[in-house]
Amino acid sequence: MKNIIILLSALLLFSSCEKYVTERKDLTLSGKYVVSRLDVTNVDQNQSRDSLYTLGSTYSNNLLPPPFDNIKINRFYIHLDYSTIRFGFKGVTYDGRDIWQYGASPNEIFYNVIMNTSYRNGYIQFTYIAANEITHTMTFLIEDDGFETLQLKSAGAWFDGKFGQKQVITLYLTRTGP
Repeated sequence: MKNIIILLSALLLFSSCEKYVTERKDLTLSGKYVVSRLDVTNVDQNQSRDSLYTLGSTYSNNLLPPPFDNIKINRFYIHLDYSTIRFGFKGVTYDGRDIWQYGASPNEIFYNVIMNTSYRNGYIQFTYIAANEITHTMTFLIEDDGFETLQLKSAGAWFDGKFGQKQVITLYLTRTGP
């Protein structure tokens, strides 16, 4: 009887229900994306309602740097490859290449993925010179890195001054190409 109790105790001790994460999830950021939805959430003081922008609408905020100051849903494109980011889609050349306002050669914009661990996707951060000749650094939390989607959340800003409400913008991106 004593041996059975020891055997059952050992069996319970070595068989656990806890799951350990041993492999890191690799991000698959590469591709051309279009903003298919945009959410504006008021975080600190709920002075105004949250906003949802969907197909056919435009998010405008003159306090953000260009071109993020005017985002047309299903018309605002972002292209990521293994190390560079492009945005401000202008059109296509006669041979089928995309023309970008920001990030095209020779003025490539490199991004960094920081704080990427087994438990979180981390942040994507890049610095660029906007059309107004001012250098801007953008930081987005990578909330979801799906097979054909990407969800980025801004770090937030106080657009009404330091005593106003903090607003966070979430970009829902859908892959449109390689």
